[in-house]
Amino acid sequence: MSLLVRHVQRGGHPVAVTPTVELQAEEKQYGSFLVDVSAYFSTKVDYSSSIFASGGLFFTGHSAEQSSEARAGWSDGERQAATVTSQRLLVGDTAYDFRSLIMIQPNPLDWSVNLYFQGAQPIMLRGPWVPWMTVVMCAELYGSPWPPGHAPEMDIPIKDMCENAQ
Repeated sequence: MSLLVRHVQRGGHPVAVTPTVELQAEEKQYGSFLVDVSAYFSTKVDYSSSIFASGGLFFTGHSAEQSSEARAGWSDGERQAATVTSQRLLVGDTAYDFRSLIMIQPNPLDWSVNLYFQGAQPIMLRGPWVPWMTVVMCAELYGSPWPPGHAPEMDIPIKDMCENAQ
């Protein structure tokens, strides 16, 4: 991943791979892998009422009888296939368009990222390829390996130890 970070920092771009999903016009696929997916359910916020989300992975299986306290917090992670493209993140059968992405919170030491899309429950993706996917998404969206305001040098103190190891 550090090679990809340096490549993006120098103005490079991730390399597209042979598509394994149907792509939209001008869309490129960068990778496909398994991730553990968790959704955040709030007792005070309803994420489902939006033009950007029309059901899908995180809007099913919850009956009206469930108390809000029973749903509050992060759901248990469920292993799903994820595909990252130049325009979307596909998780299972749900497509998240980058145009509706509000915020990215990377946590490379935990191999996870929290993603906030307009009209959908926040999702947490976790797995060994998630830090790489985060760099690819940020390169596509921001032209840098990390989201704006993120200080990766402070988040990865072990970096110096690994680079100075003999």
